[in-house]
Amino acid sequence: MLHLRRASRSFGRREVFSGLDLDVPAGTRLLVTGGNGSGKTTLLRCLAGTLALTSGTALVDGHPAGSPAARRALGLCLNPEQGLYGRLSGRDNLLLAARLRLPRATARRAVVSIEDEFEIGPFARVPVQRCSAGMRARVTVARSLLAEPTALVLDEPGRSLDERARSLLWAALDRRPHLACVVVSHQSEDRNRCGRTLTLPVRR
Repeated sequence: MLHLRRASRSFGRREVFSGLDLDVPAGTRLLVTGGNGSGKTTLLRCLAGTLALTSGTALVDGHPAGSPAARRALGLCLNPEQGLYGRLSGRDNLLLAARLRLPRATARRAVVSIEDEFEIGPFARVPVQRCSAGMRARVTVARSLLAEPTALVLDEPGRSLDERARSLLWAALDRRPHLACVVVSHQSEDRNRCGRTLTLPVRR
């Protein structure tokens, strides 16, 4: 589902990673680790197409990363506590995302379903600017799964989630066994739930 071929990314003269080959088939849970500055988030952004590779190829479900088809196939959560419209409620943030990716007739049902799955109902109508970091993270993680993507990219999803919310996240992933998932995390539970690990070196 997710593929990199001879992938490189540099910022000016600083090379973050180079010559990277990676295959993440359906059903794989891949943990990405490495020290600060190793390029973990940069790698996820390149897979998501929000940042272009300096050289090489990134594909999502056979489509170039960042293309409309790749964006439809990919669930994305890069800033678990951010990326929401503060004046809108959690529910309205989810509805907005659902209507961009799903037929209008099914968008509301998808939101109701994901709210139930992540137990968002008690604060669904609260403007997210008044929600805690944990509440915002729960909404943002839920949003990444709204359109039932075939691949998922998560950057430190459990950073602001409490134990219950982390349990809900992994239960949601368990209900989607064919999902290809790439996770950057320092949480021991996430490490234990991932079957593969990619460790990026820090380049000086």
